[in-house]
Amino acid sequence: MVIVFLAGFGVFWVTRPLPVPEPNFEWGVHIGDTFRYQLRTHATYPWSLMFGVSNQTYEDILGLNGTTVVANMTSLPLLDGVFDSSTFFSAIVNVSRVDCVLANGSELQNAVEGIIASAPSGCILPIGGLPFIDSLYPDETPWFPPYPGSFASKVYPDHFFFAHIQSNGIDAMWGWPGNITLSDGVPTSVQWKNTHQYFTVYIDLILAES
Repeated sequence: MVIVFLAGFGVFWVTRPLPVPEPNFEWGVHIGDTFRYQLRTHATYPWSLMFGVSNQTYEDILGLNGTTVVANMTSLPLLDGVFDSSTFFSAIVNVSRVDCVLANGSELQNAVEGIIASAPSGCILPIGGLPFIDSLYPDETPWFPPYPGSFASKVYPDHFFFAHIQSNGIDAMWGWPGNITLSDGVPTSVQWKNTHQYFTVYIDLILAES
């Protein structure tokens, strides 16, 4: 707290925000852990009917509505050297940590798997430093993020909110918001979304069991 004296106006009390403690990061998950997610997929426009625009990858994703995928932890990046938003993104968020297969063991087509796996992978966060992560980003992303995109984060009493939305700055944005447990850093729900001038595709991943 700082006391400020202004001549002729009296005394004002200015409260500084409390400093954010340095993170004591650790992973709450292990390589080999698996998490089952139920998929809910839908699109706002049937592009093949509206504009003759077809995307086989998204059509394959829509066909997975109601199925379950298993996310397998394949790697955990080192947590040293994370001290700002840039290093947090490059060292943790942007490092692939899971691969996904269907619950029956069948493999997903590569492009489909890459999209589906990117959402839980980016949302699996280290524990022991959520207030620090929260201090790096605003509470919400803008309605249309500027190029190349933006992040958002917020600590709630029972979960941590984290979002990464990318943008081409013109007519498309894609990415995900997720709700993450405080105990082990695993997302309980993630919504991957791609919004384009012709269509919007949604993939909701809801944690079924771990």
